[in-house]
Amino acid sequence: MFQDSRNDIKLNFLPIRFNTGHFEGGELPYESDSQLKKLRIDHGDSYSFLRNSNFIECIPLKENLETLGKKKTFSIINDFTLAKRLVSDSLIRFLKEKSCELSSIYPTIRMVYKEEDIVSKIVGGPQAESPIFMHPLYEIESRVILPYKEGIKFGLIFNFSTIHGFNATVSDLIKHGINILGRYLEEDRDISLRHVPIEPKFDRRLVGKAESVNGNIIKLSDFRDKSTVEASKCFLEPRLENINYCLNSMFPDKYEQIIKKKQEEIFQITGAKNYYERLHKIIRWLKRNAPIKCSKDLSFEVADEPFFLPGGRDAGNFRFLASPTCVLRPGGSITEKWPIDPHLEKNGPFDSESFPKKTLRIAVIFPSRFKGEVEIFMRQFRDGISENNKKYNKFIPYSQGFLRKYRLTNCAIELRSLDGNSESPDSYRKKCLEVLAEDIPYDLAIVVIREEFHKLRGKENPYLISKSIFMSQGLPVQEVEIETIQDERSRVYVLNNLSLACYAKLGGIPWVLSSVQGLTHELIFGIGSAITAEGRLSSPERVVGITTVFSGDGNYLLTNVSREVSFDDYQKSLLEVLHDTINQIKKRYAWQPKDKVRMIFHQTFKKYKDTEAAAVKKFVSEISDFDLEYAFVHISRNHPWKLFDLNSKGIFDWENGQKRIKGEYVPYRGCYVPLGPKASLLSLTGPHQLKTHLQGCPEPLLISLHKESTFSSLDYVAEQIYKLSFMSWRSFFPSSVPVTVFYSDLIANLLGLLKEIPQWNQDMLLTRLRESRWFL
Repeated sequence: MFQDSRNDIKLNFLPIRFNTGHFEGGELPYESDSQLKKLRIDHGDSYSFLRNSNFIECIPLKENLETLGKKKTFSIINDFTLAKRLVSDSLIRFLKEKSCELSSIYPTIRMVYKEEDIVSKIVGGPQAESPIFMHPLYEIESRVILPYKEGIKFGLIFNFSTIHGFNATVSDLIKHGINILGRYLEEDRDISLRHVPIEPKFDRRLVGKAESVNGNIIKLSDFRDKSTVEASKCFLEPRLENINYCLNSMFPDKYEQIIKKKQEEIFQITGAKNYYERLHKIIRWLKRNAPIKCSKDLSFEVADEPFFLPGGRDAGNFRFLASPTCVLRPGGSITEKWPIDPHLEKNGPFDSESFPKKTLRIAVIFPSRFKGEVEIFMRQFRDGISENNKKYNKFIPYSQGFLRKYRLTNCAIELRSLDGNSESPDSYRKKCLEVLAEDIPYDLAIVVIREEFHKLRGKENPYLISKSIFMSQGLPVQEVEIETIQDERSRVYVLNNLSLACYAKLGGIPWVLSSVQGLTHELIFGIGSAITAEGRLSSPERVVGITTVFSGDGNYLLTNVSREVSFDDYQKSLLEVLHDTINQIKKRYAWQPKDKVRMIFHQTFKKYKDTEAAAVKKFVSEISDFDLEYAFVHISRNHPWKLFDLNSKGIFDWENGQKRIKGEYVPYRGCYVPLGPKASLLSLTGPHQLKTHLQGCPEPLLISLHKESTFSSLDYVAEQIYKLSFMSWRSFFPSSVPVTVFYSDLIANLLGLLKEIPQWNQDMLLTRLRESRWFL
């Protein structure tokens, strides 16, 4: 759609040129990690050491050094992993020579750019006088791109963000009247444990949560190894909410101005165009200091420009993926291109002829003081807002309303206001129980809450109380904030998305993807996990495995949730869930022995990647009934790669009555870049998907195929991920991740919140709610 001569796509990858294709060194047999560590301690200033399977490669950095081990000539092509590591080591030495502040060196080089003082720009006055500090943070990695047709491309990735924290100790903050109770604290690390000599404030250690203060002594709860800490020797954890809380407390009169200025200054670092211009400054600096020496034989210098991506299908090329075709009738008698909303309004949902519950009864729980607004909102929910179509000469959604859009016969909406003027958790609980006790059962509950309820935890949160009560009886529930109801400007879009989520929660199928049915049954699994430990430091970590399952056409089939177990038992528990899931699928679709089956597993939670990959491998090895192939796909949003389109001028966006440009230099959605046979980038956030004009350069998804996958078609997997980003039934807008990941994230978040409700029973998810989209 957007791939033509106007695209000028580049990566934050600075190509490098070596002075030679070969370099000399030695090779020693690898004996132990302690042997390697001793070599680095004894000879680290003169040699680079890298373990390579059963050997240690020893590369001299200076002339006239003896060869350690057996002499060997290395090639930057055949030994590209070693060459890549030498580039990284040489860059560390170079930055130290330039007196740059390094906060870490492995696996990523992180450099604090102290010359740029952000706090002085947002608060005024020197940073040293401020309770906080903030600087640009440069993250640098040596990487390669592996094209199918050409040679290996070496380069450096630069990623820009900010590092922030507290100058003021907790003792200083308390003197300024700041309440630190209930917040986590840090202290400076033991300098002997620090691998890189840096300022202590850039590398602190979490110690616990402040419970009480007695003079200079703070008693901790959820602590690591000591129950008290001195207020004069510790600092608030530099989470964003703590930074903003302190700024608000210390500068109440100009807090809003400071926050706005902070966003603007951060955007000067992270905005796509600003990011790209900063890359060019780095290039000029590195070229002035070229060449950078890797060994006595090998050196490099950077190219004049960031890596240019030509159009094409090879690694290091780009192309735009096509939006999917969606199906609105079983058998494909009605198929339409995205966007699907106008076609759904015209033809009804995919299952309009088979949806079993054409007459619905919906209960609406709300505070009595909002009765007027709720009545109007729910009438428009049921009947639509038809006047918009007369005002605009284009499609405006939701002219038909829930009843007609989803081809229902009747929709009875029963308003149930809370008693009196109370909006307490108990009043919500009482009203929910009254609704469940009525003679005629409901099909759906809508709970009206206030936005501030989201700040409340556990049994103090009326929405969580309501959700747990209704879900315990298998009744789907939908929240709506009263602030959303009162905002009439975007009413039509709010109602449209709300009705979609409600229809899906009722078991409806709004649309599916058009897919060519082959000889292989295909299932797509989303694997996620939720950590349910009550504390971050002291309580043992408990893990819940989450498996969402989709058919090849993107239709949601079911969710399985494992038992809450310790991390040591997590792999076994996840394996049990996978077996239970496949047994249900086999029965549902009457699969026969020796049928061809393809299973594609999507996983994003970096911490458990290896554990989950091992569980999948064991699960696949234990399935002997079918002719099975599988792919284990890691979908990462935590990586250094960025994409730019220098010819993307952005789009106009109205914000607070002002016309702004957002998304300059941001590629449009669907930009796809293979990096090699096992990895690729896919952009799912283009200019239209940015939330504000000050949003930083969005990260593309990094898609990686596990090396032991038996199905290894990277392009197929990536295009499927792109299409699945159009399958969230929470909104008519495509999501920034595939639905496999999005649904798992939603479930993990809600499980963490519901766990704090005393009456909540997670076993409900394994019975009546297994096939429900309760989490939307």
